Amino acid sequence: MKRYEIKMDSAAADFYETLARRTGTSTEKLMASVLFKFAGELSVKAILENIKGEN
Repeated sequence: MKRYEIKMDSAAADFYETLARRTGTSTEKLMASVLFKFAGELSVKAILENIKGEN
């Protein structure tokens, strides 16, 4: 598995840390899930734009 390091402002970090604590998961797992979902949404958007461009 690859490892990445990201930097974010304190407010965003506090938000993810609080959310992770409230959901009973680690901050790392929560952020990985959020990024994975976001990547999926971007993929769907790109596919739909591609389909619209073909018509």
